[in-house]
Amino acid sequence: MNDNKNSKARHARHAAPPPQPDGGDAQGGPMPAGQAVPPKPETPGSAAPDKDPGKATPGAPAPGKPAPDQTAVMPQPVRPVMPNAKAKPGGQPGQPAFAGGPMLPVDVSEADAKGGRKSLKALGIVLGVIVALLAVVYLAGALVFMDRFLPRTTVGDLDVSLKSSAEVQGLLADVIDDYVLKVEGQGFSLKLSAAEAGMRLDGRAATDAMHASANAWAWPIEILKAHDESDKLAATYNESGLGDTVRAAVDEFNKTATPPTDAVIAYSEAKGAFVVEPEAVGTALSYDTVIKAVDDAVLALQPAVKLGANALQQPKVLSSDPKLTAAAEQANTMIKADLVLTMAGDTAGEVNADLISQWVRLGDDLSATLDEAALTAWVDELAAACNTVGTQRTYTRPDGKVVTVAGGVYGWSVDRDALLNLVKESVAAGTVQTAEVPCTTVGTGYNGAGAQDWGLRYCDIDLAEQYARFYDETGALVWESPIVSGTPNGSHDTPTGVYWLNQKASPSKLKGTNLDGSKYESTVQYWMPFVGNVIGLHDADWQSSFGGSRYRDGAGSHGCVNLPPYKAAELYGIIQAGDVVVSHW
Repeated sequence: MNDNKNSKARHARHAAPPPQPDGGDAQGGPMPAGQAVPPKPETPGSAAPDKDPGKATPGAPAPGKPAPDQTAVMPQPVRPVMPNAKAKPGGQPGQPAFAGGPMLPVDVSEADAKGGRKSLKALGIVLGVIVALLAVVYLAGALVFMDRFLPRTTVGDLDVSLKSSAEVQGLLADVIDDYVLKVEGQGFSLKLSAAEAGMRLDGRAATDAMHASANAWAWPIEILKAHDESDKLAATYNESGLGDTVRAAVDEFNKTATPPTDAVIAYSEAKGAFVVEPEAVGTALSYDTVIKAVDDAVLALQPAVKLGANALQQPKVLSSDPKLTAAAEQANTMIKADLVLTMAGDTAGEVNADLISQWVRLGDDLSATLDEAALTAWVDELAAACNTVGTQRTYTRPDGKVVTVAGGVYGWSVDRDALLNLVKESVAAGTVQTAEVPCTTVGTGYNGAGAQDWGLRYCDIDLAEQYARFYDETGALVWESPIVSGTPNGSHDTPTGVYWLNQKASPSKLKGTNLDGSKYESTVQYWMPFVGNVIGLHDADWQSSFGGSRYRDGAGSHGCVNLPPYKAAELYGIIQAGDVVVSHW
């Protein structure tokens, strides 16, 4: 029972008073505006308040404690009503609040708005002052940096930060006047003063150019950056004078230097094929590289330049170029030919890889081509070496006498055009074969240029000995006889040289002209001409004897070789048209 009562009392302590439906006081009546709050009337059964609040009424509960079996009411805070306060929606203007009654809402929006306006106004004033100060600082900075250089500004090795244009012009003038540049490396050495290099500084132009590249109005941002104005200095020195000085020094150095060589294809005799030979740098300097290094040093006002390997002239064609590999393959196709050229079965020349490689040329486009001019020159040289007609030959006669003879119409005459076509076609097709050198005339033997170009069978006429001999195919002497040759007077001399026997005739009538201009006509039984049909061997029954010096003692012929009749008959039976006749001293 008591527990239930206590439970109800505990709940009552936290219960809110019910709202008044008309917004009035606890008694239900409205309160006029501005009226004082009346004292709260005593409720029945309640004790009267003690005049002395410090003394407790006997039998009364302690202050702040409810009487037994009585529900306690939570006191309500009292807020004074603002004069002329405006009621919120649903409330009454000036509605009072009574002690112990419910808390009434108070409208403070107007006061808050007034306070906010004052705060914003103060803030605006502060911000305006700050902006004005910043504007003043900004404009002052812009004006300063229109003549002075921004922080972290350099010209070469000079730090010109915050310096005026006049100060920088003075610094640059001092530096240029004392400037000396030493260029060394790769065996090259050059010392340049500002005067020798033709360097002349226009300080005003230099500083104007520097300021033009710097944005003074953007100084708040620009001061955070580094500024290198060295290139503005370069635009003000006499570049042509410096270039001329450096070029002259480099040209003089390169006179004794080794130029670079490009990578090429070359024939390797060891490999029998074309291979790519690598490029070589050499020791010659590149003017462009040297002047670039000098320019960079001048820009930075550096005292020295060290030339490295990159300052050397570089090859234009490198071994890594795939075109070179393709050219080597192409050239190796050309050298496949192997043409052996023979004269009378003996090798006169050979067109093989070693020779063809000398005719291969590398074009500007790095393609391999055949140098036809070089091929033609080789053909002409071979033809000249193989041509024996009229050339001088030295040979040893079977009896051991060494004879040198020149002239005549006998011999090998190479068909030069046919030979040229043969070589070109063989090289183009990569032909491997043996072929005779095409000739318009051929001999009976070949031993190379300057040697005996006939076989063992021939007729030997020795004008010095006044004796003739005939050797057969084995080289055996099968006929011989003394002779009387032509009169050695410049008109009736017996011709020397190597000839063919043109024909044989028996009998034959000889006709000619004597030294006095008279005509002669003689009939011979054995006519064997070897110089056309004019000079030949024949019988001469009018000669009383043969041999010795009769040819120059008045018994000489008109040029023919006179033989005793019976010896002429013997030779006529041995010699054949086409046999070789050699007439010599």
